[in-house]
Amino acid sequence: MKRALMGIIWFIVFFVILYIIYSVIVGVVIAQGDGATVPTNYHEGLQAGMAFARTHATALAVWRVVILVVAIVLAVAGSVKGWLPGTRKKPAASA
Repeated sequence: MKRALMGIIWFIVFFVILYIIYSVIVGVVIAQGDGATVPTNYHEGLQAGMAFARTHATALAVWRVVILVVAIVLAVAGSVKGWLPGTRKKPAASA
């Protein structure tokens, strides 16, 4: 039971970290603009972000699913194999 709980916690950790990386990359792409105009204030940045999201909605959704699947695979594999802290099997006690 403890390994399953730790696996869920590790899934959340992996998902959050991967989603932060994804958000930073997408934010940098949006912040660069189209090369001709760079957003200079909040409203322009918001409009640029909304336009980017409308234009690339399918690709953004696919990447979100990829992040979800990668987080699940890392958490399950790490928990089953005992690679992650809190999921290692205790050594057998010698009598």
